[in-house]
Amino acid sequence: MAALEVVSRNVAQLPEDTRILIRSAVGRIRDIANNLLDQHRAQASGTGGASEAASPQLLSSLIDPVVSEKRLQFRSQSRVEMELRLDASSYGHFAAVQAVEFKRLLSNLVNNAVEAFGEGSGTVSVGLSSRDGCVLVSVHDNGKGIPPEVLAKLGRRGETHGKGGGSGLGLYHARTSAESWGGSLEITSEVGKGTTTTVLLPLTPAPEWFVPELRLSPGKALVILDDDASIHQVWQGRLDALNADERGVEVIHVSTPEEIRTWVKSDPAKAREALFLFDYELRGYRETGLSLATELALGERVVLVTSRYEEAEVLAGCRRLKARLLPKGLAGSVPMHVEAAAAETSERERLDAVLIDDDALTRMLWENDASDLGKRLRTFSTAGEFLKEAGGIDRATAVYVDANLGEGVEGVEESRRIHEMGFGEVYLATGHEPGRFAQLKHLRGVIGKDPPWSA
Repeated sequence: MAALEVVSRNVAQLPEDTRILIRSAVGRIRDIANNLLDQHRAQASGTGGASEAASPQLLSSLIDPVVSEKRLQFRSQSRVEMELRLDASSYGHFAAVQAVEFKRLLSNLVNNAVEAFGEGSGTVSVGLSSRDGCVLVSVHDNGKGIPPEVLAKLGRRGETHGKGGGSGLGLYHARTSAESWGGSLEITSEVGKGTTTTVLLPLTPAPEWFVPELRLSPGKALVILDDDASIHQVWQGRLDALNADERGVEVIHVSTPEEIRTWVKSDPAKAREALFLFDYELRGYRETGLSLATELALGERVVLVTSRYEEAEVLAGCRRLKARLLPKGLAGSVPMHVEAAAAETSERERLDAVLIDDDALTRMLWENDASDLGKRLRTFSTAGEFLKEAGGIDRATAVYVDANLGEGVEGVEESRRIHEMGFGEVYLATGHEPGRFAQLKHLRGVIGKDPPWSA
């Protein structure tokens, strides 16, 4: 292990994605070894098998390296394609799990999916989404499928299917682990079409260091420091999609410590208003993003964008500076938007409320109530209708979204999209218990189906 640790600390000259993969693999080996040692010591002392305590974990950052390792593991099997489906709706999902056990669980589920093809070909897809206060981690294969009489038994100790010499412990471990974290395991399958195994876990609040979104302001600079040209391209592509330049956001790209020092010192007033996205590790330099943030007194204006976000030294440095952290793998999916300029805001329609609900009777009741009380209200039957008109509505308007918008559309996900557009007063209007949505930080609240101004 000592030799592996030395190797992992001396990879600064390698490309970013290679560094991440090596550190992830070494970390998994270290965690498994430590876990085995802890169990051995506990058994030897007669205290039982103590294990790592569950704690809030960013699931996408646990899933991504496991899938990368599995691609390498199965790369000789070119007949099997492996997909990782992470998008904006996968962003920022935390759950209280044991990181080592979660990775082991996911690794076993992916192995099962690959083995489902036998000598055939197909695709394994790993996805991450949320629904009704839960996060869903799914592994799908389009293999042979499982007969119903066998499917009902899977997840029990000793039950397996389609694997010579299989013990069934992988699915049993997945089920018992999910249940110990307050969740569950679901397996659905159709013979001839494939199988989906889903781990459902309660969402937990994000830690203070996590960046829920990036808000850019017209007339202010966004400064990106990174030694990897591909990361600059990712950020610029996202900024181009927002028309950030046309909307008054000045974007500065730098790649060395001297460049950032020069820029900050050339215009201190502009630097005091800027947002800084700093890489932590800069190849070929002793300085880090944290040391430069300290030297230049940038403090809470810095977001450290790094794959090393879980390291104690990095976390401690950010707490000291009041800087925030963004895992580098999420640069392509962190919600970003440009705040409206003053002139743009003055042209928008000012309303007391917006309701998005697919039920015509509910919309009529709100409209009648608003008319009686002199409230300015607009109603929409779908989120799509609202989004077409959203550009002309003042961002201070309270927006109420039904939790279930029909045809499989989840109001929670639509409310998140609306919040990302800059609407700060977003509520769910639903008959469900408010506690189901307590972990959703983008919501201002949860109300019933009656208008908010009703007595």
